[in-house]
Amino acid sequence: MSNPTPKELVAYNLKRQDHDHRFVVDVRSPCNAPFNNMYFTTEGRVGPCWLNLLPDSEFWSPNRSIKDIWFGDTFNKYRTALKQGNFIDQCKVCSKNIKNNIWPLAMAFDPFSVKEYPTMLELELSNQCNLECVMCEGRLSSGIRKNRDKLPALPMVYNDSFVEQLKEFIPYLEELRFNGGEPFAQKIVYDICMEVAKLNPSLKITMATNGTILNKQVRQILDKCNIHLNISIDSLDKDNYGKIRVNGVFDDLIENFIEFRDYCHKNNRVLSVMINPMRDNWWEMPDFLEFCDKHKVHLWFNTIHHPANLALHNLERDKLSVIYTTLNSRLQDFPEEDPMGNRKKLNHFVNNQVKVWFENSREKKVIPIITV
Repeated sequence: MSNPTPKELVAYNLKRQDHDHRFVVDVRSPCNAPFNNMYFTTEGRVGPCWLNLLPDSEFWSPNRSIKDIWFGDTFNKYRTALKQGNFIDQCKVCSKNIKNNIWPLAMAFDPFSVKEYPTMLELELSNQCNLECVMCEGRLSSGIRKNRDKLPALPMVYNDSFVEQLKEFIPYLEELRFNGGEPFAQKIVYDICMEVAKLNPSLKITMATNGTILNKQVRQILDKCNIHLNISIDSLDKDNYGKIRVNGVFDDLIENFIEFRDYCHKNNRVLSVMINPMRDNWWEMPDFLEFCDKHKVHLWFNTIHHPANLALHNLERDKLSVIYTTLNSRLQDFPEEDPMGNRKKLNHFVNNQVKVWFENSREKKVIPIITV
């Protein structure tokens, strides 16, 4: 995949500025991630974003600090390449999306300042999780690692030394994000949140949660910190939810969702419903638009690439045609008025992602999708 042309980069930079008036866009680089973000994985791997977590990536350890990594050769390699317009390693994924007029992951880092220290951290600190979702994997779910992979427990890489190192960075952050397994099930997440409450209590903390855990410790985090929530659901049908989010109880989820929603509305916090469109649920995407508008929360779609047998992008042409035609037809049922911006999100998913997949597809034999 070649780098975007200068003309394509100009068009992309204009789109970055239009995407959200709050965005702080540095047009000297098509991606701000190496300049303002660090992503930590459950194995200790560290990169500028979740795409660039390669076998030769940096690894955090008590002897290789957060500061060492931030000012080290790997991050500087990405900074230099992107300033020159070169998309190396997995940056090529964003290059392809830019050329195809699809919102790239790179755009997600535009809102955050570029300073000497990172202004956002994304933390996957443990795979401890109470669910075993069909699209997930053992490094993000302790249950999958034990029951599906038949492997011993993943070692806990991060310790008190990591929490201590974070204290230097917390005052400079504009956002702190906790991802995978299930943050509300992890003691280290609680410990970090309590440090944030002391050092930078107004710091925006975004929790990517499955929404099934809401106990005394979670409520204490909500009370003491500036918590915003991304709740993954994936199906509004009780039976289908149970098939996708194994061990999850739909009625309990909805009960928790209502409490989380009320907390966010009362405290002016953002709540987003995160959806993974797959072969098992693609027809429900318009239902989520209706659900989110009803509850006055935001909607966001992830892209599933793995496992391949659940993904949409690799389907044969006639199957993608059915998906595109069905979703685009249902999209027309919703009014143009879009106070939450959710219709815009669904429209982008349908008419940018799915449509491009269809237009680029060929006739080929693949695992059939579920039809409705």
